[in-house]
Amino acid sequence: MKTQEQEQAPAAAVDPMEDLCQALFSTEEGAKKKAARQTAGAMTQRPWPQLPSRLRSAIRSDIGRLLDNGKARGQLIEAGYSAAVVNQALRDLGRSVA
Repeated sequence: MKTQEQEQAPAAAVDPMEDLCQALFSTEEGAKKKAARQTAGAMTQRPWPQLPSRLRSAIRSDIGRLLDNGKARGQLIEAGYSAAVVNQALRDLGRSVA
């Protein structure tokens, strides 16, 4: 005979930071990606080095991909990132965009 605890399916751990990173690492454009960019852009109240390493990597990856597709700095901000996040990511990537 099973106990009530055994009958319940284990709750999946939800990691919002991982969801955010996965959306930014994704190559697909869409509402989820735009929302992830806006969320990452809103994190400017925290200094860049204090953001989780994986999140910084995801942001750099996404911004690098946008730059490779010919996007300008203004278009990165229109995509949802804040100017502070764009500037720091460009600095980390060793790139500059007009």
